[in-house]
Amino acid sequence: MAYCGNCGTQIPEGAKFCPNCGSSTDSFNSQNSVTSKSNPSCPHCGTEILEGDVFCWKCGKGLANESASHNPEEITNDSGQQQIQIVEHHTSNKTEEEKENEQKPPISTTPKKDAVTPDTPNDKKGSNWGLILILSLLFLLLMGVGGYFYYDMVYLPQKIDREAPRYYTMANMVVLRSSRSAGADFNKMASLPYGTELITYAHDSEWCKVKVNSPNCDNDKKEGFVATPFVLNKQDFFLLNSIFGNQDSREVVITSKCRIALLNYFKANKLIGKIDEKERIDAGIKTVPNSTNQWQIVCLPKDVKPNSVLFKRLYNRSSQFTDFAIIINNIVSGERKLLYFYFDDDETPHLLTELPAPEQGYIKDIYYISDRQSSEHTLKVFYSE
Repeated sequence: MAYCGNCGTQIPEGAKFCPNCGSSTDSFNSQNSVTSKSNPSCPHCGTEILEGDVFCWKCGKGLANESASHNPEEITNDSGQQQIQIVEHHTSNKTEEEKENEQKPPISTTPKKDAVTPDTPNDKKGSNWGLILILSLLFLLLMGVGGYFYYDMVYLPQKIDREAPRYYTMANMVVLRSSRSAGADFNKMASLPYGTELITYAHDSEWCKVKVNSPNCDNDKKEGFVATPFVLNKQDFFLLNSIFGNQDSREVVITSKCRIALLNYFKANKLIGKIDEKERIDAGIKTVPNSTNQWQIVCLPKDVKPNSVLFKRLYNRSSQFTDFAIIINNIVSGERKLLYFYFDDDETPHLLTELPAPEQGYIKDIYYISDRQSSEHTLKVFYSE
């Protein structure tokens, strides 16, 4: 094996030029020349380097990963002549830590796609918190949606019903209709008896939008429309109801215009009928009963004549409505009065006169007696004995 005498690079057998520096092999005798090197050479270019160098000063290539250095060693050829040959000795300047790192496989920081990374305690904790958050949001969403439907379909209707004013039917039978149209049969829903409580959503001069709220009524919870003239608010209804002294009086004084005439008279004179104290307070009636202000009407059966009621045209004989005469009784003293009303064409009642009535007897007839000189009319009432 021959080496270049100029740069020390190993020359392949039969080569005529040094592969590193280009020197001719004829310029030196590969048998007799001796290349003596006391320092190792670069394994890449053959240039002499110092012990411990990391990079070659000539070619710049790294020397740290190379495990071989070139040391001269004397050998004897077949002819007995001595020759200095560079023998590779495997040495290493690496530390023990570097050797251990070379034996260990490189650690990849990028996980493989198919590799399964086990959950650490922190990962599990984070995963649990995420699940709890999702469940909490779902719960809040369900509560919100459920709360909205409960508020809109249950709570709000109940709240409206609780706060809506109460009206009561004042006629013996009031028609509940599905629309604001009177005098027709197609929209009749039910006939409501006297005293039916109505949850009233809207109220004007002609119609009330209501829901029936009387458990004893077969039409409880039905919604519709009733004519305004046939209903009263709570205070007026309980005052009117206190005026009837018996069931027959409700059957005889049956028209709403006559009942309104009595109600207006009692309100104007701060009178009251017979009523329970708790019921009076609950209805909001401020008149406190005493020995002078408690009056009622008491009638015989409807078809009995004479009676405590009489219907006759006297004030205006061309009126479409008859006049209304009735006897009222003080329930404490027994005093009696006769009230006489007439009505306008729109059924508005007017009190024509009130007269003392005898302690006994019923109305047989009533006449107008005219004074020709004064042109005044005097009401003459005839009673039964």
